[in-house]
Amino acid sequence: MAAIAYITDSKLLELHRLNAHETMNFWRLSVKTTFSDFAKGDLVFFLSKDREHMKEKEKGIVGFGKLEAIHVYTPKTMWNKFGQENGYNTYEEFREAIKRVSKDHSLPKRISSFYLKNVVFFQAPIYLSELGMDISSKTESFVYIKPEESVIKLLEYGKNAIDIWSSGETAAERVDDEELEYAIKLAQKEIGDFNFSESKLASANKVMKKLQQKNPAASFIGKSKLDLCLVNNRDVLIVLYNSKNLDYRMLVGQAELYKKYIKKYYPYSYKIYFKTSDNNRKLNELINSI
Repeated sequence: MAAIAYITDSKLLELHRLNAHETMNFWRLSVKTTFSDFAKGDLVFFLSKDREHMKEKEKGIVGFGKLEAIHVYTPKTMWNKFGQENGYNTYEEFREAIKRVSKDHSLPKRISSFYLKNVVFFQAPIYLSELGMDISSKTESFVYIKPEESVIKLLEYGKNAIDIWSSGETAAERVDDEELEYAIKLAQKEIGDFNFSESKLASANKVMKKLQQKNPAASFIGKSKLDLCLVNNRDVLIVLYNSKNLDYRMLVGQAELYKKYIKKYYPYSYKIYFKTSDNNRKLNELINSI
């Protein structure tokens, strides 16, 4: 689980903003596709290097998106697949933008991208220093947002700075959902998975993966191999792994801890429901009655 603040070309952002895009293909020169704890569902914040978005040489964050997938293609294939989602009106503009930022001003054989959804833009930049986080003016590409609790603060700031014209009427709800989802991830990080043996954990993970494939709207919570979650406009469904050999009190305790820690990071109203992987009706009723 991670969140990254990435330095972004202002022209690219402007096209997405003007067209009110809710998805974008955030291209990068590097073909590196592995990042520390960074995976589908994590957040990319846009650090603008435009002077009007800087304060005392500090770059401001002007929006964010949620990672859906990472791709590596040739520039031409990247354009053919994503077109204006790359942030430019024509392939010629896209190609020249890549050449401008490459070290030898030539077109690389391959580039990578973060495909982002739920993109939201802010009316005014937000500065990480306001959240107590220092960022070097010499940062050339990206920085991890640390500590992770700062992401919650950043999204909280963002809810009050949304550019509704470019992000749509539902943007505030989407930011609120992202804040709640991140609070759930932080809660899971504190709770952890059950202390199973390696073989039992692998077996349980297979069960949950099959369940997730049948319900693609749900996703694993953070780095958990056992817990699935679905958030929809502050309605939270958490699916907990269960088997006949598992003491039901462990599931009850797990649910109680989720309620405690989610409230710690997201002290607003929401509805939370729990369901066991085997859909044990009596156990579901017990957990949800506590």
